[in-house]
Amino acid sequence: MLFRTIKKVILLAILAFVFHNKAFAFEIITADNPNFQYTGRIDFTIPNKPVIYWPGSYIKTNFEGSLLIINLDDETGESFYNVFIDDDYENPYIIDCRAGNQIYLISTTLADTVHSLEIFRRTESDSGPTKFLGVYLDDGKTLLPPQTRPNRKIIFYGDSITCGLGNEAPDNVDLGDMSQENNFLAYGAIASRTLEADYMCIAKSGIGLMISWFPVTMPEYYYRLDPEDANSFWNFNEFVPDVVVINIFQNDSWLINNLNPIPDSSQRVEAYATFLRTIRSKHPNAFIIGSLGSMDATREGSPWPGYISSAVEKLRIEDADSNLGTFFFPFDPNWRSHPRVRHHLEMGANLANYIKDEMGWNTNIEDNFIDKLPTSFHLSQNYPNPFNPSTEISFSIPHSGNIKLSVYNAIGQQVAELVNQPLAAGSHEVVFNASHLSSGVYFYRLQSGDFVATKKMVLMK
Repeated sequence: MLFRTIKKVILLAILAFVFHNKAFAFEIITADNPNFQYTGRIDFTIPNKPVIYWPGSYIKTNFEGSLLIINLDDETGESFYNVFIDDDYENPYIIDCRAGNQIYLISTTLADTVHSLEIFRRTESDSGPTKFLGVYLDDGKTLLPPQTRPNRKIIFYGDSITCGLGNEAPDNVDLGDMSQENNFLAYGAIASRTLEADYMCIAKSGIGLMISWFPVTMPEYYYRLDPEDANSFWNFNEFVPDVVVINIFQNDSWLINNLNPIPDSSQRVEAYATFLRTIRSKHPNAFIIGSLGSMDATREGSPWPGYISSAVEKLRIEDADSNLGTFFFPFDPNWRSHPRVRHHLEMGANLANYIKDEMGWNTNIEDNFIDKLPTSFHLSQNYPNPFNPSTEISFSIPHSGNIKLSVYNAIGQQVAELVNQPLAAGSHEVVFNASHLSSGVYFYRLQSGDFVATKKMVLMK
């Protein structure tokens, strides 16, 4: 994908450039022009200076002429935006915001005709709010009405996975920086475009339902217009969704033991059920999906999907609420970091198929989920390593068959048999507890038919 980054430029530099190449005349279109179509939780308190906070918020219009300059006032200089002209989604212009009131030259060489424009916020609210002030066009040119809005609407409540944190980072980088977060290529935006639905994203990296990496949890956050202001309330009548997707609990799964007392399973189910009821009160007619993944909260044997399923079933019985579903993104034991774009594409396609089927929507989507079955045997390095006293061993098998997974000490004696049974094709994960063994080097061995693989691990007490 070609990225055309719009650098942090100042007004005089742009004006000098344009003056050198074109007649020194502009048409200034302010942000309150009725031909700007806004989607997202955007603050219109000052109509000609709307404030954009949330990832996935976007502005659409059509404009005339060969010149396009965008005027933004970014609070921190850390926000990023995609700019798409004529629906060229493969080649966005990227605005790397500079703090303060700045203008960004997109192009002076477009064909002198009518063009579509979409400005899409890539980054989450942590990068700071942005005021959209309008656009500059060729003298005498104007905006035209954008395409009619889609009839369908989907809203996502989630954490870093839903934000798209690090989805454009290299594989050898854990999270990346804001320039590598692109909500346009996060699974929710992908699924919404696939389903031809308006998209809203209410997500924050690190947030949980019962505990977060900071003091605020999703029940204290979901209703806000300004993400940083607990007294800023969104009007839920402004965006009435057909579908609501809640992808939360990943951070809870990492942090839950930090709570005192630690909530038991029934309390975790109750917390989720309470939040479902809260969301139902705001979206009374929506199909609500309790979702989770694709990180390790959905690993094989994890209880967290079960908490969500139990909460959904609780509302079905106690509230007679049948307009609920669950959808879990599988965990790939060979990929332990945040999902990258390739993972989000897969997630978005599968979620779109699920929503299409549940809602009975007619679309051009083939009813065909992307197959994640492995094509070969693979034994992963245990994690953590070194470990004390427990570690996870993951492996993938391309077809069903009898699988044996054993642990040996340094002199070749078998000290544990973790698996010895038929397993289905797919990815599997086993926890090895070595509390009864002494510190040292051990080997684990996977065998299926003629396939054998062995790896080393270190127990350090």
